[in-house]
Amino acid sequence: MRIAVFSFAVVVAASTTLAVRAQDDGVAGAWQKLRKLQTTASVMHTTAHPDDEHGGVLAWLSRGQGARVSLMTLTRGESGDNAIGPELFDALALVRTEELALADRYYGVDQQYFGTVVDYGFSKRLDETLEKWGRERALADLVRVIRIERPFVIVSRFQGNERDGHGNHSAAGLLSREAFARAGDATAFPDQIAAGLRPWQPLKLYMGGVREQEDWTLRVDAGAYDPVLGDSYAAFARLGLAFQRSQNGGRVGSQPGPAFSYYKRLESKVAAPDREQSFFDGIDTTIPGIYRALQREAPASSAALLSAIDREVHSAVGAFTVANPSASAPALARALAATRAAARELGRDADVRYLLSIKEGQIADALNAVLGVRLEAIAQPTDAPAQTGPFSVLAAMPPVVPGQTFSVRTTFAARARGAADMTADVTLDARPRWKIVRDASPANATGRVGRFTVTVPEDEAATRPQFSRNSIQDAVYTTTDTESMHRPVAEPVLQARATYIVDGVPVEIRRPVTGVESNVPYGVGFPALAVVPALSVALTPAHAVVPLSSSGELTMKVELANNREGSSKGSVRLVVPEGWTVTPSTQAFQFERAGERALHSFTLRAPAQRTGTHRVEAVASVDGREYREGFQVIRHRDLETRRLYRDALASVHGVDVRIAPGLRVGYVMGIGDDVPAGIAQLGVDVQLLDERDLASADLSRFHAIVTGTRAYAVRADLRTYNRRLLDYVRDGGHLIVLYNTQELVPNLYAPYPGELPASAEEVSEEDSPVEILAPDLPVLTAPNRITAADFEGWVEQRGSKFWASWDSRYTPVIATWDRGQTPQRGGWLQAQYGKGQYTYFAYAFHRQLPYGVAGAYRLLANLLSLSGRSGK
Repeated sequence: MRIAVFSFAVVVAASTTLAVRAQDDGVAGAWQKLRKLQTTASVMHTTAHPDDEHGGVLAWLSRGQGARVSLMTLTRGESGDNAIGPELFDALALVRTEELALADRYYGVDQQYFGTVVDYGFSKRLDETLEKWGRERALADLVRVIRIERPFVIVSRFQGNERDGHGNHSAAGLLSREAFARAGDATAFPDQIAAGLRPWQPLKLYMGGVREQEDWTLRVDAGAYDPVLGDSYAAFARLGLAFQRSQNGGRVGSQPGPAFSYYKRLESKVAAPDREQSFFDGIDTTIPGIYRALQREAPASSAALLSAIDREVHSAVGAFTVANPSASAPALARALAATRAAARELGRDADVRYLLSIKEGQIADALNAVLGVRLEAIAQPTDAPAQTGPFSVLAAMPPVVPGQTFSVRTTFAARARGAADMTADVTLDARPRWKIVRDASPANATGRVGRFTVTVPEDEAATRPQFSRNSIQDAVYTTTDTESMHRPVAEPVLQARATYIVDGVPVEIRRPVTGVESNVPYGVGFPALAVVPALSVALTPAHAVVPLSSSGELTMKVELANNREGSSKGSVRLVVPEGWTVTPSTQAFQFERAGERALHSFTLRAPAQRTGTHRVEAVASVDGREYREGFQVIRHRDLETRRLYRDALASVHGVDVRIAPGLRVGYVMGIGDDVPAGIAQLGVDVQLLDERDLASADLSRFHAIVTGTRAYAVRADLRTYNRRLLDYVRDGGHLIVLYNTQELVPNLYAPYPGELPASAEEVSEEDSPVEILAPDLPVLTAPNRITAADFEGWVEQRGSKFWASWDSRYTPVIATWDRGQTPQRGGWLQAQYGKGQYTYFAYAFHRQLPYGVAGAYRLLANLLSLSGRSGK
């Protein structure tokens, strides 16, 4: 077997998933962990979507004040646009989950939680959000997370009113208030209590978004400079925000100087002044004050036990030096022993036990930091090269499959002064029935380097997101793992655990086992080890259209990906509706190694009566076992690799749509969408246009040219050569500009003036009424007669980024509006320019076409057929 190898020295330097910020390692990281030991302060920040959070304030709380900080984000932002790739909906949810997890590392967030409700698109109404989510369902999520995390303070990003600017935002603000009131009520959501959670009453509730001139309780300056970070909290947090690239493309400006945020206290169970200095005024956040914070009587033994922890923590802080952080280790070991002793004596009170367990983990983290402890566990093929010499060599290690045997190499090191000889007992923790055998060779006796042989159970399930839904129209996820349902991802399938001793006190550190993958040109990444099926089966397109006017023939493709080492043979077939034919009936395949792929094409012919929606399924068989699902690998720079699973199913829609014959269309791809595939399903020859095409190709050969989603925002070449596209229109072509943000400046890039502001209107309700303004326009009459019925069954939204004003030479084609909104006419504008046509079309083709919305295909066919150009 051929093994790809990499220099370990390069791996560590270039790794993305194992990389740490300099501020979280060494002296700076150790000092911030010591800050957290000196307080029991805890706060939960609640928001609706990734990037809503007040990152600078979170950094001030966690990194500056030492508070334990959690972030509850109700949705995963799945219905937004994607500035870095083609992923939308649930795939985008995985991207934004990982982006927020990375941003959290800058904010200093200790625990990230998500709700099970879905971002279904921009919403202008609170009542719509509560109706779609189910008020009690969304509230249950918030209450459950409060009961899990048990914070002293809740800080709501939103207010629960119209100022929040989004129905999801308003719901987050309203539900935060209700959750504060109900989390401590044992009769609220009794199923949570039956499952083992306990009521928890937070002590204070604040709301954000308050202005300086309004009634506020607390002002926070996140622009304060922290010499440990080398920057202000706000500026450092904005480095994290910049990693939410799918939303902002990485473009986040600096913010020097003061950065004030204002908060109003809405509820308090403790006495506190009208003007406060911190979120914790009135709460005893010292370790000896745990019982006072919990508002219960302290047993006689508690004072000495808790004071012992506090005394040793302050000893550790006093012993800390920049030159020798490990000088704090003896006092930290005593603090850890004292915390465990207190937990044994006082642990009958579950809330005290919980707070002491948090403190125990924080002390262990601080010990790991001051001693420079590092634990790595890297999976390798069983026949990977031996590890020799000063620079180790690693083989590429893809995900594992059920039944596979592989090796795990562990490395433990304590790098601080005086800790170089420290050893550890390293073990691996896995799910039940995984077979783990430790290599007993003398080379592993020191506990610094270890090797394990691991075998995955034959029936082990694939590693997949713990949330899913049957349709993108569902506004709530189904969760498969109740233990991790609110976490960003499920627990790792395999973890390494090292236990070492400091002055007789055992200390533990855990790390997930990782694989090894090339990430050219950014080096090598270490994704968390995942289990995948031996064979992945993907059927495309997932939604296909068969025009009733066509022959009924269509091509579907099955992509097989082999994930298992060694030779395998099998066959693949399509299961089609009765009366349909498929050629060939079956196809054989053979693989010799993991990583191989094969693409098989099938020709389907539908019967004459093919209206409605029909199901097609791909089934691959190997050694008597059938495989009926595949996965999409979601991989972006700096983010953990994830996989979104999908059954190998397709929906074929018989659509009454006609289109002019022999069309040739050019497409300028923007941020990524499936519109070109939708065009091809109409029988149109579509070509993607690159920079060279825009600069010098003969554009006159195209009957129409389409610029894709947000193309003017991400295609500098489009802006550079836009004049050639306008000349193409002037000479008789048809340019169709799909939904774009304000980077499309009509006065610069369109034939006639107009206005597309940053705050451009959108119509978010997919069932909003539609008024046809110019019913006799050719684009509405041929080759398909467009009526209001063509706007039925739309997905997620009508459209976005409508022009606010336009020159009289543009003709608005339709109007639509959300409830309470004035009619919006700037979403579809058409103008004659020279011999040709210019169309701005902001209605959401990129969301409708991938889901087979019949009316969207009829509209698309008319737009593409509009040009009178004969083509060459």
